[in-house]
Amino acid sequence: MPVHHGSAGQNGNHSQLEMHLSSSDVLAIVSRNRWKLAAFGCAMVAGALVLSSVWPKTYRSEAKLYVRLGRENLGLDATSSLGHEINGIQINREDELNTVVDLLKSHSLLEKVVDAVGPETILNPTGKPASTEASGSSLFGWAHNLTSDSPLPARERAVLALRKQLDTQNVRKTNVILVAHEGPSAEASQKIVSNLINLYLDEHVRMSRSPHEHAFLAEQASSIKKQLVQRETDLRTFKDQTGLASPAEQRLTLVGQLGRLEDDIKSTLAAIEGTEAEHHAVVAEQGRVSAVDTRAKEELRMMLLREKPVLASQRAKLARLQTQLADAKEQMKALNGNENRITQMQREAQILEVSYRKYSEGLEQARLDESLESQRISNINVAQPATLSFQSVKPQRSLFLVAGLLLAFFGGPTLAVLFSVYRPLSTAPHSVDHRLDMPALAPAPAMRDAQPVGA
Repeated sequence: MPVHHGSAGQNGNHSQLEMHLSSSDVLAIVSRNRWKLAAFGCAMVAGALVLSSVWPKTYRSEAKLYVRLGRENLGLDATSSLGHEINGIQINREDELNTVVDLLKSHSLLEKVVDAVGPETILNPTGKPASTEASGSSLFGWAHNLTSDSPLPARERAVLALRKQLDTQNVRKTNVILVAHEGPSAEASQKIVSNLINLYLDEHVRMSRSPHEHAFLAEQASSIKKQLVQRETDLRTFKDQTGLASPAEQRLTLVGQLGRLEDDIKSTLAAIEGTEAEHHAVVAEQGRVSAVDTRAKEELRMMLLREKPVLASQRAKLARLQTQLADAKEQMKALNGNENRITQMQREAQILEVSYRKYSEGLEQARLDESLESQRISNINVAQPATLSFQSVKPQRSLFLVAGLLLAFFGGPTLAVLFSVYRPLSTAPHSVDHRLDMPALAPAPAMRDAQPVGA
């Protein structure tokens, strides 16, 4: 390792050292300090193993939820289709899974989990004294105290800590939701995940149903049923009063009666006209007969006497037919009014019947939803319950061992080379030529002993 000393000028600058190490120099330094390096390597490996053994252990509990297609995917309740039919609804499965993941992280659900397991289960699951709690929670509390006048209550600190400890995600390209919790206690992690799953299933069933839906539909169905029964009763009473059992058939009968009456009136008028014409002819003939022809006059007089009752009968028949025609027209007029009233009442009854049928179907759906809610049946099933694993996930001893080996193989030689190079230079006294800024004279070679001449 050649070293060159260069003097500074009169401005008082420090000397600069130029050092060049070859690979043989490095190997020589390592060889001289091999026992020290071996001891250093052993210390590093042992320290890594000791550190991994005393490092706080973290346990992980996992549960998996399987989300399948179900009634909840429609996003509709029993009251949504009362007004009209809803078709062609497209469900995005990714959005649905992301909704489940987001609800699992909701603040209200985490508060229920904290209330179920207790804040101490999250803040201090190992049961150690408060002074040995996790540094993360204490650091969080210290940071919060800097920005807040009042400290957080234990419940709120537990909720915030639980949010950080939970891992909820949608397994890629599957219908599975992973729910995991990491903490210093395996039993506490399993308890937290189990309570979170159970509380979420209850919340999912509750949110998938409309509150008070069954009572609303039952009340509406009962009210419409009463209106429908009353309308049907009024319709039946009105038909009994008017005698209109079948308005259509009765209309046909009345129209036929009007036609026959009109035909009879026409034929009666024609008969009356014929009788009157015959009467006028007889009267004219009677005027032309001579007064001496008594026999002819008597016959004509008898003919007139016979025609008078016939004509009177025809005229009476005409009057009767006209009265019947007028009555039939009045019946037709009343029939038209009653038929319109019956049609209106039937239409109202049909509308009420359609509404009652829809509310009855909705009521049946609501009853089915309540049964599903009481049995906690939904489109989410627990594919894997919360696991209890006594194998810690942190720390990983292999990583500590690899770090110790790397420090042993590379850290030791590096430190040896640095100490060998810089330590002699820092401890060597300043030479005379440094202090006087003059080149020093080379030391004279030692004088040899006097030898006899001729030796």
